[in-house]
Amino acid sequence: MTGKLIALNIKALFARMFLRSRNQKKRNPAVTVLIILLAIYVFASMMFLFGTIFYQLNRLMFPMDLGWFYFSFMGIGIFAFCFVGSIFAAQAQLFSAKDNELLLSLPIKPRAILAGRLASLLLLEYLFAAVFALPAFVIWLVFQPVTAAGVLFFIIAVLTLPLASLALASFFAWLIALVTSRLHNKNALTLILSLVFMGLYFYVFSNLNSHINQLIMRGEEIAAAVRQSLFPIYHMGIAIEQGSFLSLLIYLICIIAPFVIMLLVLSANFIRIAAANRGAARIKYTEKALKVSNVRIAFVKKELRHFFGNPMYMLNSALGGVFMIVGAGALVVKRDVALSFIEQLNQTGIALSPAALVCAVLGMISALNLVSAPSVSLEGKNLWIAKSLPVLPIDVLMAKVQMHLLVCGIPAAVASIISAVALQANPLEFFLILAVPLLMTYLMALFGVVINLHFPKFDWINELQPIKQGVSVLLSMFGAFALVAALAVLYVFTLSSIVNIELYLTLCAALFAVLSGTLYGYLRSGGSRRFEALTN
Repeated sequence: MTGKLIALNIKALFARMFLRSRNQKKRNPAVTVLIILLAIYVFASMMFLFGTIFYQLNRLMFPMDLGWFYFSFMGIGIFAFCFVGSIFAAQAQLFSAKDNELLLSLPIKPRAILAGRLASLLLLEYLFAAVFALPAFVIWLVFQPVTAAGVLFFIIAVLTLPLASLALASFFAWLIALVTSRLHNKNALTLILSLVFMGLYFYVFSNLNSHINQLIMRGEEIAAAVRQSLFPIYHMGIAIEQGSFLSLLIYLICIIAPFVIMLLVLSANFIRIAAANRGAARIKYTEKALKVSNVRIAFVKKELRHFFGNPMYMLNSALGGVFMIVGAGALVVKRDVALSFIEQLNQTGIALSPAALVCAVLGMISALNLVSAPSVSLEGKNLWIAKSLPVLPIDVLMAKVQMHLLVCGIPAAVASIISAVALQANPLEFFLILAVPLLMTYLMALFGVVINLHFPKFDWINELQPIKQGVSVLLSMFGAFALVAALAVLYVFTLSSIVNIELYLTLCAALFAVLSGTLYGYLRSGGSRRFEALTN
């Protein structure tokens, strides 16, 4: 039974990574090949990136007799990758799994359920570990003399290090589950943590070259700090480089002990943890006057509740608004740097004013917001409710458009005003900086709904399927990219010597308005009829 549960959990893990539909239709072989090629490309890109880092470390550390730090750096990377990559999975698998009570009601031993959960999490961590370990091993194998003991200890270290990260991830997952179980809006914490991790990711990789240079310049200092503060990781490096069995033993004791403690605690308390009902935030009822709103406003409120109730919907569809606000703030703080960059750009022969460039960038980012693109598909099995109500289809569809406008248009307007003030724009530039992003936002809101009407996906199991894998999302994304790229190429290579940039942006704004009017007219006629004909 334990083996079957482990197999089921591993299968569920890959099902979440490569989401399938509820009707389990056979996937098109071409799509399968594309997914495999994409996975290989991403994995190879990561390995090339880390291979470059390890190549530089290899050239620096081994000649300085600090070869152990090469492996310690690998260990730090594996631990960090595994911890960050598995903390939310551990929270969902161990403490918030929806089938815990169902499994406990069956004649299955709790330790078998726990083993299945931990096995899938451990496999996930091994996938993360491979991204760091494989390039480190290849560089070491090619450029340094290796011993059989070193290779054996390397393999042992890579196989055991994820155990400690899983123990720490499980502890923090328990804390997250404990906190979120008593929050009224637990999705807010998930969103904040996701944004924090995403911000750390962008910060680390955007400053990767400077970090590598610091590592090269201060290699001995950093190695000394690792030796003093990261005792187990230091002994792991010594064990691999020198083939020291004593250091390997010290490392294994320090790494395996936390995992064993975590395993004993979970085993002893798994039934109580799995079946725990920690309650929720209590809301004191306050009598209020009943407010009545019209049909479209009611649908807009419904769409907004759905959007803000799903952190993954927000993260995958509306990050453009966050980028616009952050970019506008950066423009205020780093105005001189931005102006210097524009001057360098003008030297290439492309005449752009600061306001025109900011206007174009904000318009481009607005095109990357895809909130409305999966909105029809997200009706799912509840589609019949909207269709059975005595309301016009255009009210249902325009509610999705207005939801997109509220979610993406407000950040666009705020960022536009901040940017215009920071650049001290004249009235025409102020108008363009405000109008172009907002008109592009309106166009994308309408375009997303229209495309989703033609390519709906109602047979999803998880809402991430239409949000991340829906055809309408892909078409909206590539359609917006094609439009922006075509307008940019047309100006740079054809019209830049004929039309000034302000006039061209005005024409672009007019084009967006005409396209938006055309799509709105379609929603009132053909789009409404198509919505009435939809079935799930």
